[in-house]
Amino acid sequence: MSSIETNASKSASDERLESKSPINVIQLSKLLKLSNPNLKKTQSQSTINDANDDLEIDEPIDHSISALLTPQSSPNAPAQANSNSNKRIHRVVLTGGPCAGKTTSINKIKNFFENIGWKVFCVPETATILLSSGIYFYDLGKHTIDFQENLLKTLLQIEDSINQAAKHYYTEKDQNVIIIYDRGAMDPVAYLDEEDWEILKQRNSAWNEVDLRDNRYDQIIHLITAAKGAEQFYTLDNNLTRTEGLDLARQLDAKIAKAWIGHPYKYVIDNCTDFEIKIARVLQAVCDRIGLQFKGFDVGNRKRKFLVKAVPDATEFPPFQDFNVVHNYLASNSPKVQARIRKRGQSNIWSYTYTVRFIRNDQVVETYRQIDKREYAMLYKTIDSNHFTIYKLRRCFEWKHRYYQLDMYEEPCNPSCRGLIILTTRCMDEDLLLPDFLQIEKDITKDPNYSMFTLSKKKK
Repeated sequence: MSSIETNASKSASDERLESKSPINVIQLSKLLKLSNPNLKKTQSQSTINDANDDLEIDEPIDHSISALLTPQSSPNAPAQANSNSNKRIHRVVLTGGPCAGKTTSINKIKNFFENIGWKVFCVPETATILLSSGIYFYDLGKHTIDFQENLLKTLLQIEDSINQAAKHYYTEKDQNVIIIYDRGAMDPVAYLDEEDWEILKQRNSAWNEVDLRDNRYDQIIHLITAAKGAEQFYTLDNNLTRTEGLDLARQLDAKIAKAWIGHPYKYVIDNCTDFEIKIARVLQAVCDRIGLQFKGFDVGNRKRKFLVKAVPDATEFPPFQDFNVVHNYLASNSPKVQARIRKRGQSNIWSYTYTVRFIRNDQVVETYRQIDKREYAMLYKTIDSNHFTIYKLRRCFEWKHRYYQLDMYEEPCNPSCRGLIILTTRCMDEDLLLPDFLQIEKDITKDPNYSMFTLSKKKK
């Protein structure tokens, strides 16, 4: 079982910060200065100390300027430091089993974003580079663990080099940037036994799942191999280093899917449609995550939510990852804008997110930024006293090639949230399939009473 300890959410290391009053726009410039990654390392990585903070706070924040905040929290990520720009850097990994459509999808995304004026970086697959030298992976035997360690180190260095170049285009040329990774840091882990992965983490103290999987990338898109559901199109001809038959391709697809379970923005693209629409669904997923809205572009994927009666025993689940999640809504000077911060972690290693939700052209748009620990602390000072803090245990898992998140609300909470369990997934309507080991009460996708904003509201 791949679950993680789940009882850390109320520990002393949970970093609950004392709430003060809302922050105003003028003081936000101080926040941005403090969080600027170009500051000296000792200052930017200093410990949060609320008692020594000199910010004077008196008015709600204008969340329409949310793009000023940095979208990355990983120290190896391309920092977004230009506080005079509404531009952004988006980091998306395309992964999956052999012959899934990654190469076609990367080209589709690249052409689309270049056509709308973005700078596009495509990070090549590190394994293909190494294996094309003449290495045969399955001949390595006991040396497989060393090869995978070197592969991951090489992958991280290649990514860091391209991330640095991306930061230059953002800060110096004031461009929107998208970085498309042909596989990411968790892909090599899929080829390792759990024991070997633990050995590598001991050898490399900076390696952990939260940083390598969650903080390093903004979005993961898993394309299901053609060996699952589109067998007639499975081929080895378009990659000279590919040697897998159908059965092995299916096994590898499952291992890769398991390695990425837990990323907060993971999308699974299966073979329920023809190939052309499959590729369009990939592009749609990227645009949705960034917050780009185009008429006639939607090919059917949408978020669905269901009320669950009870949580079965953990043994009933497929492999899963558990996370402690804490949400807080922020005071806003516009009733049409909802803003919130979230921290999400395992074993006291946290990632932080800042999200703004608003209406544009009669459509709901939700944009998010990964932020660092200090920015989270600053924004925490602006939490809305009219809302409860929401604590959840979030269980992420895959079932029948579909990705699900099960949120179990925890104390302390709004009385209306006690015992609440909500299942979330993304799918096309005709492709909806719910886990048969869960007792689903009803579809709450369009029920405003089950929005997190409503559930966190205090009664007056």
